[in-house]
Amino acid sequence: MKVKTVLINWHDKLPIFSVDFDHNYSESRGGWRFATGGGDNNVRVWRLWSGSEREADPQQPMVEFLASLNRHTAPVNVVRFSPCSSRLASAGDDGVVIVWRQILGSEEGTAQSKKVAVSGNLVGDGDDHFVEPETWRPMALLRGSLADICDLAWSPDGQFLVSASVDNTARIWDVADARCIQVLVDHSHYVQGVAWDPLGEFIATQSSDRSLRMYKWIGPRDPRDIKPGTDVVALAASHHTMSVPVAEPSRPAHDSETSDADESKMDIEDAAPTHRSQRLFHDDNLASFFRRPSISPDGRLLATAAGVQRSRTSRNTCYVWPRDGLGGPPALNLAGHQKPVVATRWAPCQFEAIAGVGDTSAGWLGPPADDAKGATRMMLAVGSQGAVALYDTSVAGRAVGLVGGLHYAAITDLAWTRDGSHLVIASLDGFASVASLDQPSSALELEKRAAEISSDVLGSVGSSIEHSGIQPDHPPPEALQTSARPEPGSKGKKRLAPTFVGTL
Repeated sequence: MKVKTVLINWHDKLPIFSVDFDHNYSESRGGWRFATGGGDNNVRVWRLWSGSEREADPQQPMVEFLASLNRHTAPVNVVRFSPCSSRLASAGDDGVVIVWRQILGSEEGTAQSKKVAVSGNLVGDGDDHFVEPETWRPMALLRGSLADICDLAWSPDGQFLVSASVDNTARIWDVADARCIQVLVDHSHYVQGVAWDPLGEFIATQSSDRSLRMYKWIGPRDPRDIKPGTDVVALAASHHTMSVPVAEPSRPAHDSETSDADESKMDIEDAAPTHRSQRLFHDDNLASFFRRPSISPDGRLLATAAGVQRSRTSRNTCYVWPRDGLGGPPALNLAGHQKPVVATRWAPCQFEAIAGVGDTSAGWLGPPADDAKGATRMMLAVGSQGAVALYDTSVAGRAVGLVGGLHYAAITDLAWTRDGSHLVIASLDGFASVASLDQPSSALELEKRAAEISSDVLGSVGSSIEHSGIQPDHPPPEALQTSARPEPGSKGKKRLAPTFVGTL
């Protein structure tokens, strides 16, 4: 694995709040298209060059500027591409969700676009008549949120959006009609993260009220069949706390002259509960704009942000719920993070199992019941404010890599390429880093099954499964951690030098 911080002027040296890849992008040159949202009120579209391009011409930059989208009037907190098209949704402090689409040259009647790469610290080549390689225009403006929007998630069929806002609500939108079809008002504080099940059956929301809530889809699949005032989701599960075992306290030795009555009284007084209630998430004192959950590409596992545990040496964690146990306590505890977790992101594909490595038949709580392809594995990136830990479901109980020492400020968002070969890390310091991973097995395409889901897929939501408690802590191996190193020969404030951190 190789990691590099790309030193270009991403958003006029202002924070980068979000990043996302277009998994439907097709370009003869190869590479991957992605978007970023930042503190300069703009959305910018880029292309990450493929490895073969970089090898053919090492002098070429690894990131190419494509377009700047300038309709927001306040910082852009989130950008998300549709899972089934190249439409892009963005939202921020102006409380407006904008859905963009690319305008092809034939539609606009423009001449051939000029190719401009990002070089040094500038976007473009200094030409006053610079023409962006791509043109994007708004296709829908979704108005109705009363305050800043922190996060967005698309439905798997691309017909709906859910937004998270600091007005303590999440809103579900019909994109085609640009209308809000339901407002979720169950949270009592800022809603800072949302995720939509790839199978289309539930929505997860995380809030600074220290709760995680799951909503089950109960409405029609066709937006035209949804009548005004009709609820399309219903609350299925809510998590604030969990019950954890308490170690039995040691009893003081009794004097030999203590009477039987006194001993009986002491037994009653010394009796202690065997379990206690523990909060699952950080409170609103957590210094972060975001708590971004993520659902695995097969819909089996939900990873959450801002997890906290009081009884462990390492306080910060990422809790994971299985699909068939969304009503119960978390089944996995990915602990060991030095700072709070602010974002989680699953790679959008599965991978072939690695022969002789890990327990791939289990794959974190077992394969799906309808898995006809045999053993597979998935990759999860968990971003804390200071580092990113990588997990492989074929390797139980520990991280396979840790990327740290990349940025001066907190990490804000993560994004994977379609094949899981690259991970982009965004930060408040105004820079983004690119991690290139040599996956030891091939990526497998997932079928788009949103339209084929039966109504009983989530029949077990709200019911709990048997758990033996939270799994033991398995922090990322210390040998894989990196440290900040100043660049030689520089003066004043120095950039951090990312280094090789480990292999999968």
